[in-house]
Amino acid sequence: MNKKSILLVKPAQLHEGKPLKFSRGLTPTRALPYLAALTPSDYDVTLVDEGLEEIDFDCGAGLVGITTILSQVPRALEISDKFRAAGAKVVLGGVGASSVPDRVAGRCDSLVVGEAEGKWESVLADYQAGRLKPVYGGGTFCSVEGLPAARFDLLDRRKYIRPSEVTSSGMPRVTIETSRGCPHDCAFCSVSRYFGRTMRFRPIDDVIAEMRLYPGAHFFIVDDNVSARPSRSKELFRRMKPLGNTWIGQFSETAARDPELLDLARESGCINAFIGVESVDPEALRGAGKHANLKTDLPAVMKAFRRAGIDVNVSLIVGFDTDTRQSIQNLADYMIAQRVHLMSLFILTPLPGTRLFEQIKGEGRILHDDLSRYDGTHAVFRPKNMSAEELEETYWKTFERFYGPWSVARRFLNAPAWLRRPLPVVYTYKGNAFFRRQIRHRVHPLCGGVANGTDAAKASEGA
Repeated sequence: MNKKSILLVKPAQLHEGKPLKFSRGLTPTRALPYLAALTPSDYDVTLVDEGLEEIDFDCGAGLVGITTILSQVPRALEISDKFRAAGAKVVLGGVGASSVPDRVAGRCDSLVVGEAEGKWESVLADYQAGRLKPVYGGGTFCSVEGLPAARFDLLDRRKYIRPSEVTSSGMPRVTIETSRGCPHDCAFCSVSRYFGRTMRFRPIDDVIAEMRLYPGAHFFIVDDNVSARPSRSKELFRRMKPLGNTWIGQFSETAARDPELLDLARESGCINAFIGVESVDPEALRGAGKHANLKTDLPAVMKAFRRAGIDVNVSLIVGFDTDTRQSIQNLADYMIAQRVHLMSLFILTPLPGTRLFEQIKGEGRILHDDLSRYDGTHAVFRPKNMSAEELEETYWKTFERFYGPWSVARRFLNAPAWLRRPLPVVYTYKGNAFFRRQIRHRVHPLCGGVANGTDAAKASEGA
């Protein structure tokens, strides 16, 4: 084993016991390129996105780092077992492994709990000294000043979709981070637990310097809320405007109350806003601790964003204790009537480490601990007003109906209003075709890759 050779792996999600594969990726992971940027230059670093390529278990790497979201943990453990059997040292990390330390104990050489900064450097020093610790964790949240630019140059760009309708660059969508944390404490969300409830903002100079590395690229700003501090957001957008990039990002509905912020966002290249509405039922929102959304006026929010020339992707969750099969169908009807151009639908999922998980577990409603199904498309707990099977069936049928031809025609009747600035609606219209194809294969559109024509798609059709 070569002690200066490091393999960094993004594992696939298991589907019926096999890794879920895609023909092309949707958005390159930021986790692996960023971890590579934290690694000293005297190491030979290789990145593998298993959903798009095969892992070479005989590559001879002395150290293997595997980053995970929760649904990837089972496959990550299989990968770890194989590399350890071959003599490599394996380090697991990411929000998934961090959430279930008892599940990964004994299946890796080290577990990095929480953020990598400060810990990865210690891992490498201890690895070279032959004294890896079982766990690297604790301490305060790291500073986000002076963070290195992610090493996207180490990824094979040809394996990812290039959003040609919004960029002249030959690159796929590039993920950019400008802040971490979330001040809210929603019962179903792990963001505030993993990144903290105190917002940490990267210096704008650092963000702009990283963006300048990708002229003409289309960015996905991965912040949980890019408008969290309006004064800072406005300054960021002003600085982004001369770059000429297009981008999408996650916004709070409160941004709709600040026309100047939305105008600056559009002038800086924003074409689409992902908005976590989650539910239009006040009781569901209260039960989930999503108090910030109780006063959301969706028509007013959409009007404000569209006035600025930004289209929206409304994120919704079904499976709350107030939900019924009929209410879920009614929710989709409401979104169609509001002419929502993109809707991302998820099944409520009690993620380990969240208050929702503790509640559902305490009520004896957790159905199983197959983490590969904790992905927002499976019912892993017993709902109150229907069976788990009925929830899944209603979820997929509702999702599919929303993206059916009749719905698309009705929702885009307002497309002529975008003639002055057509790019955002062209983006969402093309997104409808992609969403419809993914849903037909029972693969979530935002899962990370293109399912059509792959073994994964064929497997999903028979699921």
